[in-house]
Amino acid sequence: MLQHYITLKFKEGTPEAHRDEFCRRMLALQESIDEVKEIQIGRDIVNEARSWHLLIKLVVADIDSLKRYQAHPEHQALIAFNGPYVDVIGVVDFNNFI
Repeated sequence: MLQHYITLKFKEGTPEAHRDEFCRRMLALQESIDEVKEIQIGRDIVNEARSWHLLIKLVVADIDSLKRYQAHPEHQALIAFNGPYVDVIGVVDFNNFI
């Protein structure tokens, strides 16, 4: 299994309602995109300057599955919905922890 981790910082002033809706839509992708085996979202509770707002863990079978997920119209719609609110995003993809 391939683990796809996303770290996300929202722009200052992003409404809490948008953050909640983004998380709801992100979690819903597990039900609508076959390639997605698991999605977990963690929200930062410390809120330091260096903190990310969200950590998203997405599990797929392999790199080809990840590419299909990334190209899926529902994932692309989520990117369009959230994009204007994103300040910084980071990604790490791997199969196993060291």
